[in-house]
Amino acid sequence: MTAFFAGPAMAQGSTAAVGAGAIWLAPKPGESVRPKPAPFRSGDMLKRAVTTNTWYSSLAYGPWSDVLHAHPLTFKATPKGMEMGLPQGRTGAISGLKHWAAGSTGTTAVTFPHQADFTVTPSDFEPQDARLHNAGDWNITVEMAREQAYLRSHILHGSPFGYFEISSGGVHIQLGAGVQAVDMPTTTTGNKQVHYFKARGQLYGLYLPPSAQLASGPADKVSVKFSEQARYFSIGILPKSDAATLKAYVDAAFVFVDDTQVHWAYDEAQSLVTTDYRMKTRPMDGVVAEPLMGLYLHHRRAQVSHAHVLGQLPSVRGPIAIASGHTFRTELRVNGLIPMWPALMNKQPAQTLNELLVGDRRRANSLFGKMGNGTYWTGKALGAVAQLMTIAEQQGDESTAAEMEKVLKQRLESWFSGKGLSYFAHDAGVGTVLGYPEEYFSVSAMNDHHFHYGYWIMAAAHLARRDPQWASAQRWGGMVNLLVRDIATAQRKRVDFPFLRNFDVYEGHSWARGNSEFFGLGNDQESSSEAIHAWAAVAQWGQATADPALKALGMYLYATESASVLHYWFNAHGDVFHADYRQPIASMVFGGGYGFSTWWTEEPRQIMGINLLPITPASVYLTQLPTGYVENFGRAAEEARRLYDRSGQSDGTTLDIWQDIYASLLALKNPVKALESWNPRGSVEVGETRSRTYFWLYALAEMGVPDRSVWANVMSHAVFVDPTTKKKTYLAYNPSEKPLEVRFSDGVVVSVQPKKITRWIGP
Repeated sequence: MTAFFAGPAMAQGSTAAVGAGAIWLAPKPGESVRPKPAPFRSGDMLKRAVTTNTWYSSLAYGPWSDVLHAHPLTFKATPKGMEMGLPQGRTGAISGLKHWAAGSTGTTAVTFPHQADFTVTPSDFEPQDARLHNAGDWNITVEMAREQAYLRSHILHGSPFGYFEISSGGVHIQLGAGVQAVDMPTTTTGNKQVHYFKARGQLYGLYLPPSAQLASGPADKVSVKFSEQARYFSIGILPKSDAATLKAYVDAAFVFVDDTQVHWAYDEAQSLVTTDYRMKTRPMDGVVAEPLMGLYLHHRRAQVSHAHVLGQLPSVRGPIAIASGHTFRTELRVNGLIPMWPALMNKQPAQTLNELLVGDRRRANSLFGKMGNGTYWTGKALGAVAQLMTIAEQQGDESTAAEMEKVLKQRLESWFSGKGLSYFAHDAGVGTVLGYPEEYFSVSAMNDHHFHYGYWIMAAAHLARRDPQWASAQRWGGMVNLLVRDIATAQRKRVDFPFLRNFDVYEGHSWARGNSEFFGLGNDQESSSEAIHAWAAVAQWGQATADPALKALGMYLYATESASVLHYWFNAHGDVFHADYRQPIASMVFGGGYGFSTWWTEEPRQIMGINLLPITPASVYLTQLPTGYVENFGRAAEEARRLYDRSGQSDGTTLDIWQDIYASLLALKNPVKALESWNPRGSVEVGETRSRTYFWLYALAEMGVPDRSVWANVMSHAVFVDPTTKKKTYLAYNPSEKPLEVRFSDGVVVSVQPKKITRWIGP
């Protein structure tokens, strides 16, 4: 568990050399913005970097937690004890969002608020606080202690159980409103006591060791005393009450989950990401049995090892299937992740593009500082310039490509050197790399690092293709690697960075908020597309720097988040959104809700567009959206006008704001209509250029739309099909120094020269 730097550099108290760059070991003197301390940890967690930006992060920041949305159950550590319950969906406003207002198309928010069906409290001591005591990849242990006495709650994503251990004495279990004991037949084998309860029609089981003693008391409270030999119990929620389900829960009730791990593999030859989910269990009573686990919808659609499903429980992510087993496997086919597209073939569009590049070349430096000078807006500008560089490169305009390369290097090196007003610092207390100046609470609340750094990593990946020496660890690549490790460290239990900071391996998507506290709704993420862009950047950086492990990590994250986003942001399969929620997308997803809004505006085009940008070749996953969803994006201008007519005021934006983003999306389905919809003189998104949009639209008009039925044996490939002629265009990029033979799954073979992209048009 070594840090990323060691030795004399740490003792200097200023900077540590990282190749040609330098990272500050603390913010510069006079800088007042710091990350919030996370003192509420215990045990092994004190030896690790803080697990920010996840569903349980609130535990580390205060004496009691915010709601922990484990799905299907929710938990909350309070002075009264550990609360546990099953939330039910509601429509309406989300507390804490200033703008959240009902639109003309119906309700704009769905929440699954926490409700305490049970509150577990130690009977012999009063805990002083609740601390994060242990964490696996999707399980945690919460310790509520005073001196040597403790109550430990074991919680994991997807589980129908809450597991508990008490060090001494017993517990009081307060029943929530409407929770009543019921008589149920049971098939217990004598090694457990089972007591059943119902709450709002849902059946719970309280599972106790045979030696536990129940004390008489009020009807709304259960008091339990434990023997010294068996100081554990569990509470489980059942999907149904048939004999097989009752028995499965009895068998699993004392199979505590101590650790969880995800293991991924990227088979480039098969263009396949395989993920294994594994649980390490501890049978508290010595009786070996299978635990129960909950499978989200994105698991079930990709699952290749099928466990026996007992039933389903409702959740904010759609129905969760309860199944038995220690492990399961999923497979996701990836239809390529190519760094750029080739030059336009048609002479007239190519000439117009070259003219646009002249203007955008002159304006390149003015892209910086338009909206801010921190890591987000600087990153957006880096991304825009990097795309100009690749387009000019492909069009044969090496002068412009070289100029854009120069701009990128100057901007990156200015930050990476540590000598300017803008710089990066490592915070050893949290275990993170911070960019100064702060933007969007990226330091004080640890927000959005993957959004920000994804742009930097992608820009660096494009530079690495052109200048491998610049990207070497001995020069500037070491600083890029720190940004990668901040958001996507693949090693567990490190002190300098946490494991996959932003990525929730079980829900399959990222979280943006550092502390996961938002009015009881837990963590959230708005711009799913910027998260996916970040993982594509990690894969491209891994390929450009010849790091196969990093490339595999990026492909795992890219494929998994893409699949999850299609479910939970876009409801692409129609089985997640509440029946009363008639918005086209969930632009913001919370641990306990989702809705149609942004943090800065109610203008519909931006609400929908924030989950599209930036548009890059990595955006082809959006092809999987049903055509109707794409058309909904195109109607956003109409909704914006209605919003203006209702309120009589606007937020200052034009009705064609982000029209370039929408045209780019439409081109993935219908390039002809996309060209008709785009106004070359119209609005340009701040992180975009007219050259990028023009190139994208005309390239798709030439090649057709992405074809997901074909894949190849290299990461950097893409296949397109003309909607009218059905003629296919095959692309492949060779990142190596040797010629490469690329084989496509439909039998096409293409030879690609080193560092080149090849296009082959089928008959």
